[in-house]
Amino acid sequence: MSNSRKLPLTAKDAALSFQHMFAMLGATITVPILANMSIAMAMIAAGIGTIIFYFIAQKKVPVFLGSSFAFLPALIAVVGPDKEKYSAAWQEAMAAVAISLVLAGLVYVIFAIVIKYVGVHKIKKLFPAIVVGPVVLIIGMILAPKAFQSNIITFGIEDGVRTVELWKSWTTAIVTALTMILVNAYAKPKSFLKVIPILLGFAVGYVYAFIISLVPGGSLMRYIVQENNVFSHFDGSRAFSKERIVLFQHIGEEFSFYLGFSSPTFGTTLVSAILMIVPLAIVTFMEHLGDISANSTVCGKDFMVDPGLHRTVLGDGIATAVSGLLGGPANTTYGENTAVLAITKNYNPRNIFFAACLAVIFGMFTVFADFLATIPSPVIGGASIILYGMISASGLRTLVDSKVDFNNTKNLIVVSVTLAIGLGMGSMSLIGDVLGNNGLDGSMFKVLIGDVEISPLAIATVVAILLNLIIPNTKEPTKEQEAAEDKAITSLTPSTTDLELVEEEDKAEEESAQSEKTEDVPLSEKKS
Repeated sequence: MSNSRKLPLTAKDAALSFQHMFAMLGATITVPILANMSIAMAMIAAGIGTIIFYFIAQKKVPVFLGSSFAFLPALIAVVGPDKEKYSAAWQEAMAAVAISLVLAGLVYVIFAIVIKYVGVHKIKKLFPAIVVGPVVLIIGMILAPKAFQSNIITFGIEDGVRTVELWKSWTTAIVTALTMILVNAYAKPKSFLKVIPILLGFAVGYVYAFIISLVPGGSLMRYIVQENNVFSHFDGSRAFSKERIVLFQHIGEEFSFYLGFSSPTFGTTLVSAILMIVPLAIVTFMEHLGDISANSTVCGKDFMVDPGLHRTVLGDGIATAVSGLLGGPANTTYGENTAVLAITKNYNPRNIFFAACLAVIFGMFTVFADFLATIPSPVIGGASIILYGMISASGLRTLVDSKVDFNNTKNLIVVSVTLAIGLGMGSMSLIGDVLGNNGLDGSMFKVLIGDVEISPLAIATVVAILLNLIIPNTKEPTKEQEAAEDKAITSLTPSTTDLELVEEEDKAEEESAQSEKTEDVPLSEKKS
């Protein structure tokens, strides 16, 4: 163990730890907000999951684990905003999610064992770019319509009556999305602002929503009260409570989902949740490979060798299982924090450990989570438009970076059939959801086995894997294509895409500096 890890916490370490926590915060809280899960438990689960990973990876890998977007479509379908938090229906759904995430974590454990004794390349052959790319693209496209429908268009409708004028929802979403776009477009690659566009989007959107909530036309903020469509007063009790200052005051509520195991319909809900959630471990496994590869590149160490990919996969899997048992969403490696490493040039894993401890501490203060819960749905909707689009773009990038040859019939069929099934059946399922929310029977638009709904995303994933195994290659991939697929990074977090820009800029600066030094050498020295 290096001496740097034995030194006491310095002011610089503390500052870097706070940077890492805020880098992951925006995306980590977005998942539980959209999935109607506990924000406090999501933060605690992310922190504890990262601590577990830190020790399993022998304190060598500076990686933060945050809420996974890959599981979001399934979490929304199982838990969803239609269930009142802490109600019997919510408890049943959360109990099913907890078991499903434990099983998804066990899939990781199996992968870790196979990697240890067989190697990663044989597993990657089961999940090449033509499988992972379309599935990632489908995840974003399935979620995108829900961002518009749930968070913007239908926001402010109570008992069929619109209480908030639509222009407020749309402008709030646009301001949020525009902030994220401008930060991504104009912040310097090495700037910390480049790492927190989601957080900045939330902040600007929140302030805008607060201001227009004082204007006639309905309030977007739960603690700003309007009467007769005009501002009346502030009511903090609508958002905050003296019984919810710290987690231990209401720990029974947070863990009340364990009561869901006794529900008479729990078996049906569990089967549906397992079929929706567990297959997605394949996508997050490939995302894990991409993030560890990027992390290795940035830090100048091969973490796939030391401490070994089997350890990082094992740490990720156990963290996801523990998160499920705590009532949090699935965990995954975060590209945002890898970007912080590239910007600061400080690769000490201990700073990630302290950031994880901070996440747990902030999660313990429920008043912080309750404040985050006051973020209006249109703000979440505006951010989601960007995030979901980036997820789909990441799927396309996987195909492009892997140099997939669409003149190969196998590649063309696998990608096209996967997209058709995922997007087509996903659209039909959304129609069913909309009809169901309006009191109509939408079951005819869903794939059901008895009362169990089969996720379009899960079906598309299984079909893609089977087609890849069954259909023979009409053209063998070239060595260049094989090398490109090995190097391709699959990530559902937006900041990872900027890492290459940072690294390329560093290399360009080094080459320029070396060139200037060469030019300054006297001619006589060059000749000698």
